[in-house]
Amino acid sequence: MSARIVILCDQSGRYGTCAAQHHAGTADEDEARASAERAGWSGGGAGADLCPAHAPRRPRGGPPCGTNPNTRLTPGDAAAVAEFRDYLARRAAERTT
Repeated sequence: MSARIVILCDQSGRYGTCAAQHHAGTADEDEARASAERAGWSGGGAGADLCPAHAPRRPRGGPPCGTNPNTRLTPGDAAAVAEFRDYLARRAAERTT
């Protein structure tokens, strides 16, 4: 018999806590957390887990810019960002030597 992680929603309400459960199908905590996030669950902070009905909503729209976390980068843009991060890392390494 193997253990599997089940995540329970910690949102309290008028009649107790939410009864939502996420069966992660794994005993590994990191894999269970990733599975829950893919299913729309949110770590509510302070150790609270929130089901999709209670998870905070992030805006889906907004301008396509670097400050909008919902913007999906094209492969070319992602490559440019990676190249610039490499440049910054090299520059920081040069300053420390």
